[in-house]
Amino acid sequence: MLKKQNIMRSIQLSIVAALLTVMAWGQDMSTGGITSGKITFEEKVKIEIKLEGDAAHFAANLPKESKNEKILIFTTDATLFEDGVNVNEEMESSHGEGVRIRMIVSGQNKVFTDLKNGQVTDQRDFMNRVFLVEKEMPASDWKITGNQKTILGYPCMEAVRLDTAGIKTIAWFAPSISIKGGPAGFCNLPGMILEVDIDSGRRTYTAKSVEPVPMTDLKIKKPKDGKKVTEAEYTQIVAEKMKEMGMEQGPGPGAGSHMQIVIKQQ
Repeated sequence: MLKKQNIMRSIQLSIVAALLTVMAWGQDMSTGGITSGKITFEEKVKIEIKLEGDAAHFAANLPKESKNEKILIFTTDATLFEDGVNVNEEMESSHGEGVRIRMIVSGQNKVFTDLKNGQVTDQRDFMNRVFLVEKEMPASDWKITGNQKTILGYPCMEAVRLDTAGIKTIAWFAPSISIKGGPAGFCNLPGMILEVDIDSGRRTYTAKSVEPVPMTDLKIKKPKDGKKVTEAEYTQIVAEKMKEMGMEQGPGPGAGSHMQIVIKQQ
């Protein structure tokens, strides 16, 4: 009888040990084992150029999109989204009749998101002027569709939202990295955002690598340089300058790149 009790106790202990192992594995998977690190994104921006009159035939020779590397540094408390190595790209081409077309993609943009206190600070470089836009973390107005796919080995879920202008944004987030961050200020989903598509591909952000980094090795600082303006004031400044240049601002967050096209007669 005593031997049978010992056997039963041994079986019970084995079952408890197995359950504890499964629970520990599940807890580790819920965070992806990552609580701080660096994600490298590729930003693609479609370039739509409208040239009229004698300059119209030059449009076919201009690039159709701009590609830039972006970096997201994150911890459980904050994220910092900033430019990588391929920014401030200048593309120049010469044409007949003494015409040179130069395209400049302005950079030096940063988005600091205070996840703990729900605050966002945007540092935006526009036409060599630096602005600071401070605001509250956007409300979680995403609608999770149930669609799924895998990005860099992370199972992701799809979320969709429409802004006040009717522009549709699709985000893919990884619940296994349980930090409510993402590129270009996109956030507030139950997992790290690894891919964003704005307005049917007019601007996209795609994660190319996810690298765990100890929190002690990361430097996430809130941007302080720049003229403080509201979102409405910044939008007005950009709209007036773009109108002055005969251009239209593309959709997307303020941290996105702005294209400047200069046509010169030599």
